Amino acid sequence: MFENKTTLIIPTKDRSYKVISLLKKLHKNKITFKEIIVIDSSGSKHKSRIKCYLKDKKVKLFNTKPSTTFQRNIGIKNTKNSKYILFFDDDIKIGNKTFHFMNKAIKKYQNNKNICSYGFNLKSNKSNFKNEKLKNNFLFKLTGIYTDKPGKVLKSGWHSKISNLKKDTIVEWIYSGATIFIYNKIKNKKFENLNKGFNYLEDLYFSYSLTKKKMKHIVIAGASVYNPNFIERNDFGFGYIEIVNRHKFVSKFKLNKFLFYLSAILKSNYLILSLLNFKVRWIKRFIGNYIAILQCCFKDLKSIF
Repeated sequence: MFENKTTLIIPTKDRSYKVISLLKKLHKNKITFKEIIVIDSSGSKHKSRIKCYLKDKKVKLFNTKPSTTFQRNIGIKNTKNSKYILFFDDDIKIGNKTFHFMNKAIKKYQNNKNICSYGFNLKSNKSNFKNEKLKNNFLFKLTGIYTDKPGKVLKSGWHSKISNLKKDTIVEWIYSGATIFIYNKIKNKKFENLNKGFNYLEDLYFSYSLTKKKMKHIVIAGASVYNPNFIERNDFGFGYIEIVNRHKFVSKFKLNKFLFYLSAILKSNYLILSLLNFKVRWIKRFIGNYIAILQCCFKDLKSIF
């Protein structure tokens, strides 16, 4: 099994019950890793609970500032002599056959030297994405806002989601919350600290940079995991950051700025549809979007003139 060559890295913050539940499930399924690293940035109550649970376990525990990016980088830095690194978010739930299917897949694809990561297939509740069909139209596809192909990175800088896959799929970016990376491919890499704490799109930056180096990510359909904690972010801060970080991504990888701005405006206006569902709070996200668009535009114009 690949697990005995793998370092498991779990960042966590104030969710002691979830990380303990995940570790118990792995133990119950007799999944034994070469090493386990938990990077905790919790408050005192959760920190004490985690420390107490781990006191008789062969688990390395690090206490850090709250930042998933920083925590994952600590995990990479402290990995020793493993062939693989597995990042799991603390709220990931695994099935009884999840690791069985992943092990079969790694054996199947291990001779493909371009593969740098194996992603677990995230099973999501389709009701959380009930407006996806509205995006699937000619205008949105033409402007680079939307594609129905999973794991694509468009010229506009937007990427398509990856979930509920029916077959093993090569993707251009991958979700780091449930993915195995080949250690030698990433040992000298770091997740980018985009906003000193809130690092929306850090998975996209990290994995797409590997794609640009001709490496491949593959999501294994049979290796299902679940994340029941769907969070609908609609505040001003998220609205601002989602545009600013996307702009940074487009600039870094020299994608199409015109398509970025067109897509950003259309996607921001798309939020108005939420009012039909009486989601008035989404107005804050809409305002955050437009302030960010104006600031990014000003920055680009300043660099030209």
